[in-house]
This record gives sequence, C-alpha cells and structure tokens, in this order.
Amino acid sequence: MTNIQRMLVTACCCLFAGIVQGQNLPRRTAVADRPEKLPGLRDWFLGTGDWQNDPQLYVFETGTGADTVVMLHGGWGGDHGGMVEAVKGLENQFHFVFYDQRGSLRSPFPDSLITFDQHVEDLERLRKALGLAQLTLVGHSMGAVLAGAYAAKYPQRIRQLVLAAPAPLKSPVPEADQGLQNQGQRAAQAFLDRPAVAQELNRYGLNRKTPALSSREETSRFRIEFAKRMLYDVGKWPRLTGGRALYKGHVFELTAKTYPPSGWDYVQAFKNQSYPVSIIAADHDFLDFNNLLVRKWAGEVPRLKLTVVEKAGHLLWLDQPEVFARQLAQHLGRKKF
Repeated sequence: MTNIQRMLVTACCCLFAGIVQGQNLPRRTAVADRPEKLPGLRDWFLGTGDWQNDPQLYVFETGTGADTVVMLHGGWGGDHGGMVEAVKGLENQFHFVFYDQRGSLRSPFPDSLITFDQHVEDLERLRKALGLAQLTLVGHSMGAVLAGAYAAKYPQRIRQLVLAAPAPLKSPVPEADQGLQNQGQRAAQAFLDRPAVAQELNRYGLNRKTPALSSREETSRFRIEFAKRMLYDVGKWPRLTGGRALYKGHVFELTAKTYPPSGWDYVQAFKNQSYPVSIIAADHDFLDFNNLLVRKWAGEVPRLKLTVVEKAGHLLWLDQPEVFARQLAQHLGRKKF
C-alpha cells in the first residue's frame, strides 16, 4: 500500500468515527438535560388534594441520621414548634420529621375538614410523601392518641411507637380503672396549688393590681400559670414559647366531636401486634399523676417498655432535657420482636 493509499484509508476511518460520534451526540445531550435531584428541603407543604387549591400541611425536617422518625405534637390545635426542643442533640443519630396537624398554626383548614379520621389520614399521606414503607412515630400527649389511632388502622405501616407523656390510651377510662384516675387527679390538683407558683409570680411583681402589667409582664404571667400545669419546676417557665393565638383551641373541640362513638382502647390494639411500643412517662404529669394508669396499662402488654422520668411534668423534655434525650434515643434503638 502506497503512502497516498494509507492517507486515504486513515481519512476514511476518521470520517467514519466522526459520523458514529455524531450519532451519539443526541444521547449525550439527553443525559445532560435530565433534571437534577432536588436538594433536601428544611420545610415544605404537603398537599391534601389539588396542591394549588386545597389546604396543605406544613412539614419541617431536621437531622442527618439514616432512620426517619415522625414526631406528632399534642393538643389538637397545638403546633410542632415546642417539640423541636425535645430532639436537640439527637440530630446526628436520626432524621426527624415534624408537621403542624390539620387546623394547627401553619396548617390552616376549614372547620368542616377537621375530624379525627382526617388527622389519621394526614399521617398516611405523609408516609406516602416520604416514601416510607413503615413509620417510626413519637407521639406526645394527644399525639400519642393519634399514633395509636394510626397504628390501629394501619398496623402493617408501623415500624415502632414511642409515646411521651401520653393522653389516655383508653377512652373512656374503664370503670375498673376510674379509682386510679381519681386518685391521680386529686394528687395533680394538690401539685397545681403548690406555693412555688405564687412565689414565682411575686418574685417578678406579677400579682400586682396597679400599675397595669405591661404586655411582656402579661406574657410572663401567662407562661408561669401555664408552667404550673406543664412543668415540674415552675422556675423553668422562661423556656416555654408560643401559646395564646398560636394555639388553635377550637381544633380540639372540632376533633373531639368526631371521636369514635365507642371510644378507643389502643392498649388492646398494641397487644395484638408485634411492633415495639415504648412509653416515656413523667412522674408529675397532670394527665396521669404518679403514672397510676400508665403503669397498670403497660403491664397488660408484656413487650411494652415503660420508662418514668422523675421530677418532670407534661413537657418532660423541658424539665429534664438530658434525661429525656437519652431515653428517647434508647427507646428508638429498640428492635422488632
């Protein structure tokens, strides 16, 4: 083969290669045009129908751990804000998802759409949106009732339940347990009347009649009165936030009107399943003072793990933040039976 022939063959090969590469160009362009994966959002809005026109639930996420934990605030009309404090120091171990429940502060809904069943369905909507086959739920107060209701309807969707200072898990309270309930209520009332409350008010001159209290003083007085019910140590009242217009009390009434006619017994529901159930109770919780009911009910479910945090009220993570965080991490680390 002459040099000229070799040059012609080389030119043809290069031309062929260019044609082949040119045929691949559209494919490369298509790959380059693919949308990138969305970055993680700290907060977002969960649609309940048409995203543009129907009400939405406000969702807030924090933490970088591999295990997702959905946090359920209490109150029917409360908001998630106070519970963020409860997971401080655990953000590297877990991925926490909070949301304001239907009708609450950041999730306004028409009154006609606020029902007990819809609260349960909202949690199922959130599960689907998160792409989780099963949920690990931490429910506080009435949030524990929501966790129980969801678990009763969707037991196959539960990975684990942790209930913190739960509202009654049996409603109405069985007649056989009403003596314990009355005993706890009497002890709670005596605790509410403790001298430390008046002392705290007097310390800052908040019991005076004149001159009129300033707005800051009125807020402080309100929070001290709130702390006497929610905290063991009323002196920690400055750690309380929110209240007043931020709490949507009518949502509680609307939800309560739609409770199941026969009530509920989530203790029995727990007995019929195998997922781990834990309760972190507070010894000075006004809902179950001295934990008379929860101790009895926990004994009905052999696998249920009960921990009582001492010198703590209903907002136990404010009274005992280190103890609560440690106990929450330990309970969330339980394995399925």
